[in-house]
Amino acid sequence: MLNMFMYYQVSLEEYGDVKTYKLRDNGENIPVTNDNRNEYVELYLDWILNAAIYEQFRAFYLGFHSVCASNALIMLRPEEVEMLVCGSPTLDLNELRKVTEYDGYKADDPIIIDFWEVLHSLSDELKKKFLLFATGSDRVPVGGMGEMTFKITKVTNKPDNLPEAHTCFNQLVLPLYENEDLLRQKLIIAISNAEGFGLE
Repeated sequence: MLNMFMYYQVSLEEYGDVKTYKLRDNGENIPVTNDNRNEYVELYLDWILNAAIYEQFRAFYLGFHSVCASNALIMLRPEEVEMLVCGSPTLDLNELRKVTEYDGYKADDPIIIDFWEVLHSLSDELKKKFLLFATGSDRVPVGGMGEMTFKITKVTNKPDNLPEAHTCFNQLVLPLYENEDLLRQKLIIAISNAEGFGLE
């Protein structure tokens, strides 16, 4: 019976203090030996994966089920639940263009044509930043971009301003820029430096 100089307890540093937790009753007095090491490993794994995170997981579980309470969830695969909760990561700007409404602009105005060309030419990262800037989320809702509402509003008295967004309404306020280069420059500055509400 080889003593491993360990006991049925776990020591863990929390905010600079070392705290010790028993893996079973009287665990601080029960040495781990060659004979009982399998039991120790099972208790240790149960503590790490279940007991140590019980309160945090319980809070998550209750919050998740208060928002997504449905027996239908058990019929879904994890990636399908992720898509329902987080939306789709795939951006289809052509679908967004089809559902876009215009206030002060028309779909065939030169600046609108330039806007869509600039948007299509951006990297995937900047496209996601644009979506975050304009809607408050970098994910596409379930059903795709064709299910969204999106509006581009004209502002004429602020030609030097950056584009603005009203995320509650999926609305982009777009000044009437002189050319495509200026539009590209102002749009990239706006979407690259937007912070929203500072929520992560």
